[in-house]
Amino acid sequence: MDQLMAFLMGLMVFGGALVGAVGVIIWQRRKGGRTATQEAQNYREKMEEKRKEETAAARSEKMKDFMEFDKVEDDMIIQDGGNRFCMVVRCMGVNYDLMSENEMLAVEEGFGNFLNTLKFPIQLYVQSRTLDLSDGLALYHSRLDKIRSETEKFIEQVNMAKSSGSLDQAQRQQMDYEIKKKRNLIEYGTDIVSYIERMSTNRNILQRKYYMVVSYEASELGIANNFSLEETRDVAYSELYTRCKTLQAAIAPCGVETELLKSEDLAELLYIAYNKDDANNYNIREALREGVTRLYSTATSILEKKRAAKDAELQEKAIAEAENALKVAMESIRNKTYADAGILTEDEQFEDDTKKEAMQIILDNQDSFSPMVVDKALQDLNAGMHKPLVSQEELDAVDEETNAEQEQIDKEQQEYLNKNYSGSEEGLGVDNTLGSDPLADLLS
Repeated sequence: MDQLMAFLMGLMVFGGALVGAVGVIIWQRRKGGRTATQEAQNYREKMEEKRKEETAAARSEKMKDFMEFDKVEDDMIIQDGGNRFCMVVRCMGVNYDLMSENEMLAVEEGFGNFLNTLKFPIQLYVQSRTLDLSDGLALYHSRLDKIRSETEKFIEQVNMAKSSGSLDQAQRQQMDYEIKKKRNLIEYGTDIVSYIERMSTNRNILQRKYYMVVSYEASELGIANNFSLEETRDVAYSELYTRCKTLQAAIAPCGVETELLKSEDLAELLYIAYNKDDANNYNIREALREGVTRLYSTATSILEKKRAAKDAELQEKAIAEAENALKVAMESIRNKTYADAGILTEDEQFEDDTKKEAMQIILDNQDSFSPMVVDKALQDLNAGMHKPLVSQEELDAVDEETNAEQEQIDKEQQEYLNKNYSGSEEGLGVDNTLGSDPLADLLS
């Protein structure tokens, strides 16, 4: 029995050791497998990074070869490590189809002479661009604002002149005509700006620009030259500038206007040539003005831009409020001054002028009416005026003087009658001395 128990215990110990050994072997194999997998993953990542770096370097080299220029400097495109230089002349198109036959012949003959005078190679380049009307819109807006300001000042001056009563009817009509003309001009300019703004929103409008590319090779200096890169660039600039001016003078008889492109224009030309899809969204001129090509950005931060915009808006509103307050104050003071000085408003002055004209018409035709009717009409018109020609005090004084004269006449008549008139009923109305009727004689 003891032997059996010892055998079983030995068997159990052996089985446990065997299971432990198998577990250790399995664990080591798994550990080794994970290590190999991690190493393989690391190896693949390293190879992928190396492939990306090689691809990027290859793409960079291919892009440099594709762009075919090194930089833009001194109004020139520099190529091939400073061994080739280019200048570009922009040409404005002419309306050839709208010309007469003689004009067409003159243009063709001038272009033929232009080709015959060429002593160096040129390249004609046509570039299609989306129509950019931002510069024209800014110019129109500035002119329209200036016209509005001038018109407001003119209207204010005319209103002050009318209120002072120093203008006659013809001058007032002339001023109203000038105001109407200026307002029509503002309305016409506003319509033009709105039309151009609607055109600018349409990105499908394209325009063609024409260029002549003139090149110069450093090899043209000769085989035996000891010029440095700086001296070579100076010589190339002088030669290219002379060639471009020669081209401009030669093509001028055809009616073609030309312009030599500056460095900024050359950068825009190249940018649009290589980025036609993005040229509408990103303007190279604005980028150059903002300084994006420098080692550090000199552009104003967005917070400063917002602050400047708020300050500008605040300043504009403050100016508008100040102008409005000054205008209201001036109008109030002017109305009070006019009221104190007895100056009439424009409508009141117009009514008085109408009554004056009516009074003049009555005086011109007074022979057709009785004096009593004429006097009554003149008095009524005078009384209806805001500023009568004859005041009520003057009218009362005239009435008193007239009444006094009438009383004097009546008194003299009564004295005459008492002196020369017989009081008997039989001799009523008969002058005792003259033997006639004194009342009839007096009234005759």
